[in-house]
Amino acid sequence: MSKISITTLGDLVEFQRGFDLPKSEFKQGNVPVISSNGILGYHNVAKVKSPGITIGRSGTVGLPHFINEDFFPHNTSLFIKDFKGNHPKYIFYLIKTLRLNEYGSGSGVPTMNRNHLHPIKISAHLDKISQSQIAKVLSDLDAKIDLNNKINKELEAMTKLIYDYWFVQFEFPNEDGKPYKSSGGKMFWNEELKREVPEGWEDGTLLDIATFTNGLACQKFRPSNEEESYRVIKIREMGDGFTSNSELVTKAIPDKVVVRNGDVLFSWSATLDVKIWTGGIGALNQHIFKIDSDKYPRSYFYFELLNYLQHFKMMAELRKTTMGHITQDHLRQSRISIPPNELIERLHQKINPLIEKVVLLNQENKQLAELRDWLLPMLMNGQVKVKN
Repeated sequence: MSKISITTLGDLVEFQRGFDLPKSEFKQGNVPVISSNGILGYHNVAKVKSPGITIGRSGTVGLPHFINEDFFPHNTSLFIKDFKGNHPKYIFYLIKTLRLNEYGSGSGVPTMNRNHLHPIKISAHLDKISQSQIAKVLSDLDAKIDLNNKINKELEAMTKLIYDYWFVQFEFPNEDGKPYKSSGGKMFWNEELKREVPEGWEDGTLLDIATFTNGLACQKFRPSNEEESYRVIKIREMGDGFTSNSELVTKAIPDKVVVRNGDVLFSWSATLDVKIWTGGIGALNQHIFKIDSDKYPRSYFYFELLNYLQHFKMMAELRKTTMGHITQDHLRQSRISIPPNELIERLHQKINPLIEKVVLLNQENKQLAELRDWLLPMLMNGQVKVKN
């Protein structure tokens, strides 16, 4: 394993500003246009051969992106024009440790150029074998995370397809195992729902199938120095998981607002999103509902709410606001069809194993990401070494 050398970022790589390309000039193609935030769209001309690295130049400054295909770097980004023989993936992980967002300059919207980057003093492995070994360890972890994400995407699509087929299109298997509606199953007009539903189905509200528990006003439950605490699940955490900046509350809170893996969460303001939580134990913020039910399995009320979400979003648009704001009154005014319990249980038996697999893979991804983020700085500074 080689020693760590002190050098500058400009000695390792050469950055260049991306190219001007207004959205109005995009031509149909499959070449990704990489902006400061990632893929902005697609074009028909590539400017840079893969593999490549960009970082945000303006707006979201310093965020690195690794690109495995030929691409078009947008003028809001900087790209590495010359790797000078260094391993591209090693350089990508090295850049992630540099916190380049702290080097942004300018007023208003932060900006960055290569004159800010090239003089930055860094510690790095200059030996290409060591670079390759480090890159492989970290890349293998990222590859496993990506694979899990792809599996989960397929599993989620499969479970949603089954739910829609059974409870939206009413093609659940009849007593002969054939699709109910298309095989002549009896339907009747439900005046409350203003549509036909299968015979034996009822109408109700989301509150009839589940309990929606609102979270805490966190400032009232700050822990003292001696108290054990929970991290708070706010809308940001609901999407991205806990961070070092997540707020804390005392553990002396009602159990009904404690969230555990597998709980269904519904952000009733801003994002209007429904997710199954997999980030570990935490406390619920007041802008999120925790949903559970004594009557029905999670696989039913989760998809029923997910299906009704478009109606809530349409309501928010009609109120001409980007901020959704779903209250208990809105839940009470909702109208859904409710299948017989026996049919709900049959659906649960079919799709719950798939949902459990998604939960487990999401938990595994969080553990892999924590391991990667723990290893990253120690591999870069030589505290941890890779054996041949």
